Amino acid sequence: MTDRADASAQSDRESGAGNGLSAYERHAQSQANRRSVNRKRFWLWSLLVGFLALAAAVGSWFYLNREEPLTVLKVVAGPYGSDSHEMMREIADVVERQSERLRLDVIATRDSSTNISLLNNHEAELATIRSDTPVIADVRMIAELFPDFFQIITKPENGIYSVQDLDGKSVAIPPFGTDEFRSFWAVGDHYDLSITGVKWIAMPFMKAADAFLSGKIDAIFTVRSLRDRQLLNLHEDAILKRQNLKLIAIDQAPAISIKRPFLQADTIPKGTFAGDPAVPGHDTLSSVVSRTLVSREDVDASLIRELTSILFENRLDLIIRFALASAIRRPDPALGLSIPLHDGSEAYFNRDQPSFLQENAEPIALVLTVAGILFSGFLTLRARLTSGQKNRMDSYNYMLLEIGDRARNSEKKGELKQLRRDLYQILETVVRALDTDEVTEEGFQSFSLLWESVREMIKERELDLGVKSA
Repeated sequence: MTDRADASAQSDRESGAGNGLSAYERHAQSQANRRSVNRKRFWLWSLLVGFLALAAAVGSWFYLNREEPLTVLKVVAGPYGSDSHEMMREIADVVERQSERLRLDVIATRDSSTNISLLNNHEAELATIRSDTPVIADVRMIAELFPDFFQIITKPENGIYSVQDLDGKSVAIPPFGTDEFRSFWAVGDHYDLSITGVKWIAMPFMKAADAFLSGKIDAIFTVRSLRDRQLLNLHEDAILKRQNLKLIAIDQAPAISIKRPFLQADTIPKGTFAGDPAVPGHDTLSSVVSRTLVSREDVDASLIRELTSILFENRLDLIIRFALASAIRRPDPALGLSIPLHDGSEAYFNRDQPSFLQENAEPIALVLTVAGILFSGFLTLRARLTSGQKNRMDSYNYMLLEIGDRARNSEKKGELKQLRRDLYQILETVVRALDTDEVTEEGFQSFSLLWESVREMIKERELDLGVKSA
């Protein structure tokens, strides 16, 4: 009994010594546990990211296929019955037929200055203005609608043959404070007309037309398109009353446009208002100001793009409704823009230009090809590395099996001690290999199970030999 107790104590001491040498094992298990936790975290995060990606895809599908709410944009369009007001009403009708999400609410106003004020105060989203109207930084152009011509209308018997001849004559001009009122004095300033010399009377156009046809005034100054309904009515009434009308040329219009760049020089063709006798009697030079459609910069670009597309892709429909719509055109950047284009309009006008991907298709294809080759090479290299790691791990496992086989057949305690030392030496080697990624985590897991089995077998074999010796 005493010998058996001594053998047991000796075995426990050796086992304790063996446990003292298992620092490598504990380090290896710690490394393996840490890597296992990291791997679980990786899969957990992968599942979470995958779920979020799926949720984002489903949400995007529902968002893109949702029923879009109807958006109403307010348009301040100038005096009721004016060309700009009538044109915007026709455009609003076409927009209602062509768009499922956009509507225009056309509002009559006094003039362009009023329009830009309402736009700046966020009381409207769109406005028709003259190109010479002062604007703030966040106003953007959508399209040019039509030109307004400066027109001086008189009768042959009134003795007016040039702008200078207005001196001493009674002239009806647009109401005080309007853009057209300022236009008259822009011409008067260039020709050095006397404020007191011209007998000017500010009044609305219809009242001025009645006074002119009744002979109460000598001339009318107005700024209107050549197809303005009130202007055409004036010429038709004159024909019915057998009164001949004439237009006075603003022969220095090109010089005026130099001093005032927002004004351009253009020609009113002979016979524009009547053919026999022709009114005007010859091609007549005049100053022109463009009527434009503008918006604020913060108005949704997709809505402005849709509006721009309706303007230019349904022109025939608009022209049938309102002949002046034939003058709608894209602003020409080559001539210089007084107001920058809205992003939505610019996107529509540049729709045929190649995208970034189209312009750089060949370089992108080359990059993708090279990336594919590199990725394929990486996978091949990784496969070879993994194969090498597996082969290395297999060799360590074979060494464990050999130690286990020798321990099973050993009859000497000294040989078992040597096998135990060899066992821990292999563990140290494998731990170092794991730290340098020469073996895989999965391979180390299987190795650790086999290593533990061999260690237990050596321990049991030592106990068996101790019992036999006793």
